[in-house]
Amino acid sequence: MATDIPVSVIRKLMFFTIAMVAFPLITFFLVQQMTDNTIVSGGIAAAAANIVLIGYVIVAFTEDTTKLQIDEKTKKHD
Repeated sequence: MATDIPVSVIRKLMFFTIAMVAFPLITFFLVQQMTDNTIVSGGIAAAAANIVLIGYVIVAFTEDTTKLQIDEKTKKHD
């Protein structure tokens, strides 16, 4: 693994990767138990996937990168 990538970034990526697979699947089958319409189940599962994606984008944009920028500047000066 590259040493330039912080562990927190890898953890967030792994969390959202698992959530992108699990959350829509769980949502699909839970809704499928309530209704027999697969179009409704699929639509709600797609909405669940979009919720996970939007969550990832929000977390990525609000991440504090000032420490990473300071580390890069000190490496360049060395």
